Amino acid sequence: MAQSRDYPEVMTIEQVAEYLQLHPQVVYRHVRAGTLPVSRIGRTIRFKKSVLDAFLESGAWSSAGKFIDFANRKNADKTDVKPPATLTPPSPPHLPAIEPKQTADPKTPRRPTRFSADID
Repeated sequence: MAQSRDYPEVMTIEQVAEYLQLHPQVVYRHVRAGTLPVSRIGRTIRFKKSVLDAFLESGAWSSAGKFIDFANRKNADKTDVKPPATLTPPSPPHLPAIEPKQTADPKTPRRPTRFSADID
């Protein structure tokens, strides 16, 4: 049985990997791709736990909305008449927009990474 662990508010790559149950190299890959919110202090990478939690929560709300849209489409396909009420996703909590890193020139191909996409 896994023990509950208290994580600090500011975490390292290794702590985030354990917290998200990922391999540290996968966390590095997401940092490079800009898909995880990160703070840099010089060359040091740190994560704020509350920002990671908000990021994970926003993804959960997004997934719930996609599922509800899918269920509404399936429900509409099964009947010829419009259903009396459609499901609407709850409004997600207010979160700052997190955008992935963009390269300077979108036509410039990305440098291949040293890691396999099969790790995820």
